Amino acid sequence: MNGNETQTKVIRGFAWADLAITLPFALPFIAEAVISLLWFLDRWLGFDTPSIMFETGPFGLMFVHIMGVLGVVWALARLRRPEADLARMDARARLAVTVLILYAIALGATPVLWLFVISEIAGSAAQFAVLRKKQV
Repeated sequence: MNGNETQTKVIRGFAWADLAITLPFALPFIAEAVISLLWFLDRWLGFDTPSIMFETGPFGLMFVHIMGVLGVVWALARLRRPEADLARMDARARLAVTVLILYAIALGATPVLWLFVISEIAGSAAQFAVLRKKQV
C-alpha cells in the first residue's frame, strides 16, 4: 500500500467513525437515547454529575441535532473527497473541539466526555501523522 492509499484509508476511516458518532445526534429520539446512555455511564462509573447543567428540552436538543447534522455533512464530505486539505482542516478542528470539551468538563460536565476527548485527539494525531508521511 503506497502513501496515498494509506492517507485515503486514514481520512476515510475517521470520517466513517465520525459518521457513526454524529448520526445518532442528528436524529430526534435517537439523540435523546444517546444522551440518556451518557448519563447512565456517568452514574454507573460513580461520577453522579448533576444533569441539571444540560437542557434536554426542545431548545437544547435543537443544538444537539444541528451539531449532529453538521457532523454528518462534514463526514460525508471527507468520505466523498478524502483530500489532504480536508484532513488538515479536520485535524485542526478536532483540536478545537477537544478544547471545547475540556472546557465543558472544567465547568462541571460529566467526565464521560473524556471518551470524546480521546477520540478527537486520536483522530487529529493520526491524520497529522499520515499527512506528514505523505510530505516526506
